[in-house]
Amino acid sequence: MNPRAQVMNSPIVARYDELPLTNVPLFQHEDFSGCLLGFLPGQVLPRHTHEHEHEVFDVLEGSGVVWLDGEPVQAQAGSVIFVPAGVEHGFENTSSERWLIRATIHQRVYARRALQRALEKRLGGAPR
Repeated sequence: MNPRAQVMNSPIVARYDELPLTNVPLFQHEDFSGCLLGFLPGQVLPRHTHEHEHEVFDVLEGSGVVWLDGEPVQAQAGSVIFVPAGVEHGFENTSSERWLIRATIHQRVYARRALQRALEKRLGGAPR
């Protein structure tokens, strides 16, 4: 089955909540997904790692600090940050304005899962 194309207006679907940090899902297809992260001034997403996810973060509005392997990196609208699986990262809105980031996530696909997906497509089974 072919996925449906989608068009979204990030500023309209974005949410900014005190607690917890708001993650607005944009799309999900197989091992590929996207979401919006809306940070209020002073809001922090603690440093963490994902062992099986590569992530790309696009700063759409505002500015703040992205922590990459313990190092602070200033990121403002227009910045694109690639975080390979296993790299520690976190976010801190150090500005007095809202900070909007789009996250695009790719799950690593391992041989067993790739074979399973190929068989499901070939035999017409539903993807899991």
